[in-house]
Amino acid sequence: MAARLVANAAPVPGGLGALEAGLIAGLTMLGVAAGAATSAVLVYRLLTYWLNVPLGALALRAVQRKGYV
Repeated sequence: MAARLVANAAPVPGGLGALEAGLIAGLTMLGVAAGAATSAVLVYRLLTYWLNVPLGALALRAVQRKGYV
């Protein structure tokens, strides 16, 4: 929750960069190794942030093909 608060205060779209730093810092404070925390956070952000872009493009193409847009 603290990482999301920091990310919302940062003037970047989606908290890009700030959220990752906050999540990595939080995980390392809980005792997770820095390398494992970084890997886990990057995989998490890949799935929750970046994967939406190609899926959204495919959905838009399908809707345009059907003539809805």
